Amino acid sequence: MTSTTSVESGADVSSEASAPAVPLAARTRGLRKVYGSTVAVDHVDLDIPQGAVVGMLGPNGSGKTTTIRMLLGLVRPTEGEVELLGRPSSSTAAAHALPDVGALVEGPGFHPFLSGRDNLLRFAAAEPRLASAGIPSAVDTALERVGLTGAARRRYKGYSLGMKQRLGLASALLVPRKMVVLDEPTNGLDPAGTREIRRIVAELHAEGVTVLVSSHLLAEVEATCTHVAVLQAGNVVAQGELAELLESGNAALLVRTPDADQAVEVLRENRIGARLTPDGVRADLTAAEAPRVLQVLVGAGVAVHEATRARTGLEDLFARLTESTVEGSG
Repeated sequence: MTSTTSVESGADVSSEASAPAVPLAARTRGLRKVYGSTVAVDHVDLDIPQGAVVGMLGPNGSGKTTTIRMLLGLVRPTEGEVELLGRPSSSTAAAHALPDVGALVEGPGFHPFLSGRDNLLRFAAAEPRLASAGIPSAVDTALERVGLTGAARRRYKGYSLGMKQRLGLASALLVPRKMVVLDEPTNGLDPAGTREIRRIVAELHAEGVTVLVSSHLLAEVEATCTHVAVLQAGNVVAQGELAELLESGNAALLVRTPDADQAVEVLRENRIGARLTPDGVRADLTAAEAPRVLQVLVGAGVAVHEATRARTGLEDLFARLTESTVEGSG
């Protein structure tokens, strides 16, 4: 079974006992879903920290949507446990948690011949925590929040794909939520619409709402999420704080120097991997720490103008995690 990347590798073991546990908005343990002979999700242990914006990543068929549906109680797991806002979703206790969760999963079932506003009015009527007198204002606020006020009276069948996505998001935001789950929320949106979704996610995060976003747009995840979970072939291959995962996937020091050729030669003579890049000399830190690299360079008379920890982008990290998993499975 694929191991999960640690996000606490730098923690002091002596302080872990006294440090408070990170509260979780949702968690799964040993989650598994089998359809006939197909294993869609295989023993997934997922932690979603309270108040975080978690990006769920993975190639098509990696189990993202199935995991989300089990998390929301829309699909029954073959094995494993799910907790949502502190309550097991497989019991009647889930009914108390679900009203605090807004979700946009594979698009809600709107009526094509009703207007966007009338569709939302029908959704609002089913909200257990929304009084009848407050329904019209709640609908108008949700439409304004997703930028559909001007198209509120238009029939749903005339909406573009992006508008349909935004109306689905509005249905998830009719009342204040503790957690919002979005499956491919920017699907079909133009750049302006994508920026609007990013703004809404940022607002929810600022309000302390936990947001789980499943997306294939890595640049959007990197711009909006505080945490990520990477799935591959039904397994979680990495999860944790985005900044820490990017750092852990990138053991290199970028050195800017006018003596680049000499720097590469000196480092290699000292058995430190190095190569020239457009941004400077990239020194491998797998066999030597950063102070050692600088000590070798300065000791050899190489002028060091700047040294920074090289940072891997999410796209590179994602490719490394998913490609290595595929190679290892063969």
